[in-house]
Amino acid sequence: DGKKILDDISFSAKKGQIIGITGAVACGKSTLGKAFLCEYPYEGHITVDGAELQNMEQSVRTGIVGYLGHDPELFNDSVENNVLLGDSKNSDTYLNAACMKQEVAEMTAYLSGGQAKRLAFARTLCHDKPILILDDPFSALDKNTEKQAFVNLQALAKGSIVLLISHRLYLFPEMDGV
Repeated sequence: DGKKILDDISFSAKKGQIIGITGAVACGKSTLGKAFLCEYPYEGHITVDGAELQNMEQSVRTGIVGYLGHDPELFNDSVENNVLLGDSKNSDTYLNAACMKQEVAEMTAYLSGGQAKRLAFARTLCHDKPILILDDPFSALDKNTEKQAFVNLQALAKGSIVLLISHRLYLFPEMDGV
């Protein structure tokens, strides 16, 4: 409705950094993440290597920004095809990163909500982009699995800037900025 949701936000990040974004419920964390998709109009600048995101063609922006939101969409297809989306990589690498390779091997039924989120997380990591926006990617994980998934994220996203949006703060000391 034209209300300003976010004001006076400024930060920079370098490849290999994980920046934590947190705040009160409904303060605009997800809106900030979606601004990188140019889903919301914004004043000011969001630049990647000196180029303004709003001025890029959608196809170019799609190659730069990877996004994992609250409600990931999966295809009615195999786990492997949901991760790889036609790429010829080894899906096991990304299923391991999402801490679900063993579960997939033992799976006999449909995915739970948490498993679906981890599968989408694996897909996001597989399709490596310079910027990864992860909106509460570990919300359905227990603390130990979350810690392992974070370590895996650090290893696989060394060439990306990661903006990790979360309410759970105990991993924030491990991040490069908040």
